[in-house]
Amino acid sequence: MFRSIIIPVILGVLALFGFISSQVTLDVNMPESAKAGEEFVIEITINKGDIEGFARFQQELPVGFTAVARQSANGEFKFEDQKVKIQWMQVPFDRAVIISYAIQVAPTVSGNFSFEGKFSYIENNTVQTISATPKSVLIIGDETAAGTAEQAQTTYSYQNVSLKNIDCVRQKPFLNENNEVIVNLMVNKGELKEFGKIQEQIPRGYRAESIKSKNSIFTFKNSIIKFLWMNMPPEAQFVVSYKLIPEGEISNQAFLITGTFSYAENERTKTINIGERAVDLSTFAGEDLVAQTVTPVTNNQNTAVEQPQETKPLQSDTYNNQSNTATQIDNTETTDATPNMYDVEQKEAKQKETKTANYMNNLAAITTIPLPENGVSYRVQIAAGHKLVEKNYFKRLNITDDVQVEIHDGWNKYTVGNFGIYRDARDYRIYVWNNTPIQDAFVAAYNSGMRITVQEALMIANQKWYE
Repeated sequence: MFRSIIIPVILGVLALFGFISSQVTLDVNMPESAKAGEEFVIEITINKGDIEGFARFQQELPVGFTAVARQSANGEFKFEDQKVKIQWMQVPFDRAVIISYAIQVAPTVSGNFSFEGKFSYIENNTVQTISATPKSVLIIGDETAAGTAEQAQTTYSYQNVSLKNIDCVRQKPFLNENNEVIVNLMVNKGELKEFGKIQEQIPRGYRAESIKSKNSIFTFKNSIIKFLWMNMPPEAQFVVSYKLIPEGEISNQAFLITGTFSYAENERTKTINIGERAVDLSTFAGEDLVAQTVTPVTNNQNTAVEQPQETKPLQSDTYNNQSNTATQIDNTETTDATPNMYDVEQKEAKQKETKTANYMNNLAAITTIPLPENGVSYRVQIAAGHKLVEKNYFKRLNITDDVQVEIHDGWNKYTVGNFGIYRDARDYRIYVWNNTPIQDAFVAAYNSGMRITVQEALMIANQKWYE
């Protein structure tokens, strides 16, 4: 009798604990206070239970705060539009996933700030979202930094790209004749002499090898490359480089490189994000840098504020929409729940596009198109996909022209032709329609090697639109 009662009770307790342990929870760990001009670390523990497949963590940061990846648990880390995003096409197997990132605080920031976060995942073919309990951090103002913020600052210009007094930029990577990705980085260190470190997270499926290290210690492990100096080179500006060699199966994810440059100044370690620019660093010479003095504009409270010049893009050409991209070569399978998450991604991507500012300084693309490519030009895009394919692939599609490949916005995009006049590119697009199986080819426009909309190109080149 006793046994017949106790067994169901035990089973019920186990089931209860099993149900509780399968629940998804989100825990945010961060300090209660930090100093302006310094950084602190946020650590997120995601108890994901048994969920699998697509998942994403997102946190919006107040103005004056920037994020740098530390530990992404094999997820794709992004920081844009003041949002931290870590996304997985396949969430890690571990039931508890730990991610972290460093928050850099601007010198002029002070006060109490609240941080939230949310985790989205797919369960039973529907999108589920849980939110973390908001936490606050007190930022203690740096009076010295605030007092000097209004002083004139020295910046530099190289190939029409602006550089800060201390900066690190990445030339948009390109493919060599061996199908290897070449990455060049320039450090503008000024008078810094001691510790320095470049750290970059590369896509999975590639092996990294140093090409030019400038007497640094080069390491590569777990998709992280590092250049480490105990004493930096004597030059005020210098270039280092590495190459990425495909190995085995390339991940079917966006090709993205993110990196940081850390250095020691006034007995503090500071970290800045590495920006990607449309410059040619293969022939870099320090004397090509042009120094210029910039005086910040102040508001009525005598607090230095930036005055960005915003370039508002025109409405995109119908053929420039990613949903209309010519011949996708991935053939990626999707679940019934995918459109829900995809719609969210598309909406955020469109919001980002409409907020594009100073687009000439915000380029992330791998390309075999020579750099720099001056002026406006047009090409015909014939395919796009996440996985890189050999150019011979297109011979079966009756493409006899030289095929160029670029990795733009995380997509491998394949184009043919090179035209200075839009009408010629339009006519060649029609030729592709009529002579190949590719029925969704479209015209892509470039300005000095950077992708822009066709409407922007027509305005810049003062050309007419032709249907």
